[in-house]
Amino acid sequence: MNAVSESARPPAPPASSPRAPVVTAATAVSLAAAGALVLGAAAWDALGGLEGELEPALAPGGGAIADYNLLARRLRTLFDDMERSQLAIIGERNRIDAILRGLPCVMLAVDDDIRVTSSNGRAEELLGRAAEELRGRDLFELLDLDAEGLDVLCEAFLYERQVTNRALMLGEGAARRHFTLSVTFFKSSPEAREPCAVIMLQDVTDYRRLQEVTHQTEKFVAMGQLAGGVAHELNTPLGTIVGYAQLLNAGGVGEAKRAQYGQAIYDEAKRCARIVDNLLAYARRAPNTLESCDVNQVIREVVATLCTCPANRYEVIRDGAATRGTCQANRYDVPIELDLQDAPRVVGESGQLDIVLANMLTNALQAVSGALPGPRVAIATRVEAGNVIVTITDNGPGVAAEARHRLFDPFFSTRWAEGGTGLGLAISQSIVASIGGTLRHDPAFDSGARFLLTLRAKAPGPDDDRARA
Repeated sequence: MNAVSESARPPAPPASSPRAPVVTAATAVSLAAAGALVLGAAAWDALGGLEGELEPALAPGGGAIADYNLLARRLRTLFDDMERSQLAIIGERNRIDAILRGLPCVMLAVDDDIRVTSSNGRAEELLGRAAEELRGRDLFELLDLDAEGLDVLCEAFLYERQVTNRALMLGEGAARRHFTLSVTFFKSSPEAREPCAVIMLQDVTDYRRLQEVTHQTEKFVAMGQLAGGVAHELNTPLGTIVGYAQLLNAGGVGEAKRAQYGQAIYDEAKRCARIVDNLLAYARRAPNTLESCDVNQVIREVVATLCTCPANRYEVIRDGAATRGTCQANRYDVPIELDLQDAPRVVGESGQLDIVLANMLTNALQAVSGALPGPRVAIATRVEAGNVIVTITDNGPGVAAEARHRLFDPFFSTRWAEGGTGLGLAISQSIVASIGGTLRHDPAFDSGARFLLTLRAKAPGPDDDRARA
């Protein structure tokens, strides 16, 4: 009575109809996990063989299949990125290999056992072995180092000490060549306990030979400058000696005058000897002893040499701390005015400053003689900021603007026609620089030429006190 009618029952499936496959969530997750683990080329080939996306047979499993398809697409992107990275690494390796092989120096990389792991073409050429033969060889066996080179290399590896451009020699006899050695250490991995190293050897044999040739050439140039400098510097005192000798030969002078002329000749001969000694020291670049002298006294002696009156016999006027006076230059008929302020002793030997001041004064006299009415040369000293400044001024035509930058170049002269050698200012500037001073032309002075000689004042000491006493 509670029976259900046959029409209310669901129809039974046909006996011949196959059962539809059901993709469960567990099955989909298993597939996804398997896809995530398979990262090799074979797995990607399998995935790459799938055209399109996997379509679920039944709707309930569609979400898991979509996840699987998304994972497949991400795997494809991952493998594309891996391929691009691999190609970039290969390209960078080839670039670095080309750079290393093109280096003009020998390059050897060694491992923590100091055995060669890589080399460049220059290393293969120097050592006469192919890269395969060099690989695995002991570095010390490959390099034919001298005793000093062995010590340097052993010390570098013992203390892991970087070496930069250390000179050494390789080879024996005629094949012996000069090299510079550089060693740099690095760790092959963060976990490595012992470092690896890169050794660079630069062949500098040709450069060393060129240096030797240049050095020899400079010696010959120095000899030429020295010869020209001797002739230039000795000209003035020798002219004085000749003049006084002519006066002695002329006769008709008293005994006192003869003694005076003889003393002048003796003084100038000593000056010649001093000039030669200083020029030789300049050519040898002898170390400076930094002696001191009274620059005002040196100026008076130089002026007296060029004047008609004997040394220290020209008229001066004392005005407080200053010494003022004039003296007529013998050869040039030009008055020399002095304005010498009281000054401390300066660093430098009197013989050195004698050469400098004689050059400067002679140049000034030559610049004004016979060309202008009322020629004048003036020398003044003053103390400024712990230095003694000597100014040499003339009212001649001055120095042309285009010649000023070459004034102190050796063998440059604006008076070749008058017998200029172009050595006076060059030698003078070198001497002044050796005692810590400066010599320069004053471009702001437009009424002739003015040169400024700056000398370091010497600090008073016991020797100076005894000298004054």
